[in-house]
Amino acid sequence: MSNFHVRLNDFIGRSGMTLDELSYKSGVSTKTIQNWTRNASPTIPRIDQGVMVAQVLGVSAEYLVTGKAPDGLSEKGLKIALAAEFLSEEGKNVALIQVKGLVAHFPLNDSTLSKTN
Repeated sequence: MSNFHVRLNDFIGRSGMTLDELSYKSGVSTKTIQNWTRNASPTIPRIDQGVMVAQVLGVSAEYLVTGKAPDGLSEKGLKIALAAEFLSEEGKNVALIQVKGLVAHFPLNDSTLSKTN
């Protein structure tokens, strides 16, 4: 919970939205969102407000509030997926080609996966 404001600020920055835009799209007041973004503020969102803001930012409410990645996805994997979301179509194609090349040279199997966990 202690890094909620860090995650929130990160996703607001990634979205390119102002607090007023986020407020308008989520239905949560600008003042409330502004309070959440402050490090000194121990305020965390009500469930309904957290869900609305998370939906607008394109992230799960659970991750936004708690920092817990969805089941089956590591924290690093989640960060990679979120970063890829903001790539242009050309950037996504380049990344896909690079990943395919890596997989061709370093195929994953059960023993490889067990070494990375």
